[in-house]
Amino acid sequence: MKVGLIGYGSIGRRHVKNLLALGYSDITLLREKGKGNESGLAEEYDPDIFAGHDFDFIIISNPSTFHYKTALPFLKASRNLLIEKPLVFGREEYTAMQGLLAGYRGLGMVAYNMRFHPCILRIKEIIDGGLMGKPYSARFFVGQYLPDWRPGQDYCTGVSALKDLGGGVVSELIHEIDMALFLFGKPRSEILSFAGRVSDLSIETEDISEILYQSDSDVIISVHQDYLNRSYRRTVEIVGELGSMFCDLKTSAISIISGDGVILHQEEIPFERNDMYLNMMRYYTDCIKWGRKPVPDFRTALESVRIALEVKEANNL
Repeated sequence: MKVGLIGYGSIGRRHVKNLLALGYSDITLLREKGKGNESGLAEEYDPDIFAGHDFDFIIISNPSTFHYKTALPFLKASRNLLIEKPLVFGREEYTAMQGLLAGYRGLGMVAYNMRFHPCILRIKEIIDGGLMGKPYSARFFVGQYLPDWRPGQDYCTGVSALKDLGGGVVSELIHEIDMALFLFGKPRSEILSFAGRVSDLSIETEDISEILYQSDSDVIISVHQDYLNRSYRRTVEIVGELGSMFCDLKTSAISIISGDGVILHQEEIPFERNDMYLNMMRYYTDCIKWGRKPVPDFRTALESVRIALEVKEANNL
């Protein structure tokens, strides 16, 4: 299988590592800066020559504000694409992508790796299996103090801090929005929100967001995103007919407690952070090998962008 990769930063390197672990070594990088790489992979420096390669699929993992522009010629040619989140940046690109997808015939997927977190997959099994009865509400929480995100880097000059590079919690922490869609479906109601900058962090972007809506499966969804939590926290809490679930995505622990305090279910799932990226890559390469439509495809992934755009526009971000 021949693979092309655009964007050889930290996530691009992770994808290469996982492709090699899965036995795929015919990888060509499109480079703009620097030459040579630690894996000895082929490199191209001319986008037209790169596009002329007969790749089985192309990974786009450059900065998020360039995803659409980079993908455009490949979308028009219906090439198979794995694109990092978010799929597009801004309302204009969102609208343009909707039009393009009408004629797209490739196997396209957005790399929402949290869908491959073992706890998220287990939550879906538990809900679908009826262990909690009917779900009534779900709370998705993610927060971490931005200056602690990337040790050794000045947070003020990073992507998270800069509006033009797609920073801000609504878009950068869009995984929580996608997880809610994956588990409970699209919004049926109006989307209510607050998003803005409430701290003294030296950033241009919003540092906190609260999103609230009712899904088309009648579940009340709330999503919290922030750059402010002094210790990394990523959790899912679900209130159901037969009990309440708490899932800590940091420790990979799930518990369900009944109304009278009885533990209905409890488990810790062995997990390494790279597992979800490796499993995602395994899933997508299998889809390419067997010609199966991957999920989330581009149309599915546009829904999380739509929600993020509505929140940003409602809060003048």
